[in-house]
Amino acid sequence: MKISNLMNKDFKLVEKKKIWYLIPACIVAAAIVAMIIFGCVTGSPLNLGMDFTGGYTVNVKLSTKLTAATYNSYKDEIVEVIENLTDENGKPYGIKVSAVQSQGSNEDASIYVKYKAVASDEVMEDINTAVQEALQDKIFKIVPVITSENGTNYQVDYVNFPLVNSTYEAKVKEIQALATANGITANGFSLDDTGKIVTFDVSAANETFGTALAETVTISDKYSGQAQKGDIISATVSGELLTNALLAICLSIVLMLVYIAFRFEVSSGVSAIVALLHDIFIMFSFMAIFHIEINSTFIAALITILGYSINNTIIVFDRIRENVKSLYYKNSTATFIANQSIKETLVRSLNTSITTLITIAMVAIIGVPSIRVFALPIIVGLLAGTFSSIFISPSVWALWKDRKKKSPRPDHHEKKVKEGKAAVA
Repeated sequence: MKISNLMNKDFKLVEKKKIWYLIPACIVAAAIVAMIIFGCVTGSPLNLGMDFTGGYTVNVKLSTKLTAATYNSYKDEIVEVIENLTDENGKPYGIKVSAVQSQGSNEDASIYVKYKAVASDEVMEDINTAVQEALQDKIFKIVPVITSENGTNYQVDYVNFPLVNSTYEAKVKEIQALATANGITANGFSLDDTGKIVTFDVSAANETFGTALAETVTISDKYSGQAQKGDIISATVSGELLTNALLAICLSIVLMLVYIAFRFEVSSGVSAIVALLHDIFIMFSFMAIFHIEINSTFIAALITILGYSINNTIIVFDRIRENVKSLYYKNSTATFIANQSIKETLVRSLNTSITTLITIAMVAIIGVPSIRVFALPIIVGLLAGTFSSIFISPSVWALWKDRKKKSPRPDHHEKKVKEGKAAVA
């Protein structure tokens, strides 16, 4: 269907306001159900990030070993070490990594990790130390290449790391102890001239021995990198951040209400604020339904959408104000004026939203994870803002204005308005 044909149709969007109100109501209801379910299963209705709950960071310095090719393997290993960390009794701490990102390059390259607090500050001190030690032991290591012939002749190649005598002798004892534990004999040990290749024979290797050998011959290399404790975000700081964020949102809404009421009229201001509240609830509902982490980045996205959405809404109300003053609409109902104003601004609103949406979508698709976290709620906010500026705010304004009238304006006048505008066109 051509745009011109669409614009010639009779718009009655405001009359279907119950449908437009029902759609976001269903989304919010689904979010409430999701929050109840997540609250029962995880103990937290919303997935609040460490910006609000408090948490800790650790910086794993890998230097030149961290490249684009090795990043994913290092990241997965670091997350596994932290989330599977247990106490002395073998009980998991239950740590969940909130974010992982690469920092620096070449000699300064590192992986920066954030994780939420799982205990009191005093207990977390011990847990953080355990995290640091576990990363130091399991990430910074030299893993040799192991080959065998017929499962009896083994060769352990340390590639670029020549062994000193003490390290070689220690590894021989460890391999012999491993073999004895598996009921086999290991002998004939030798170290080649380069000091990098260890060869030995076993009597009858089994699968358990072959699996455990890789861990046994691995050498901890504490000089190849370092896991350092990072920043601490306390509950007090996170509480202040949440309070300031809510204050900023409330203050911006109040100021928008004052400006729109002054620039247009009170009914326009209230209708615009209802639309903004709709956008806020929809964005929060999206985060709740999919249990996406809510952090300071989300608050920034929320405030961004408030500014964008009010711009679209003001465009509609600006046209409403012009039409109210126009002689064409002198005896028309507010519902009719709202429908006509939506019709006249629809193409502009859709073009603006689609253009912006394409740009943000590209950022979400090809952007880095930290940018993607910002882009996803922006996309939801764009859709919600476009919906509210077209369907919510004009219908609320029309409902307000028509209820204040003592008697409805005659419908035959509206028919004449349509015929008159068509003749002029």
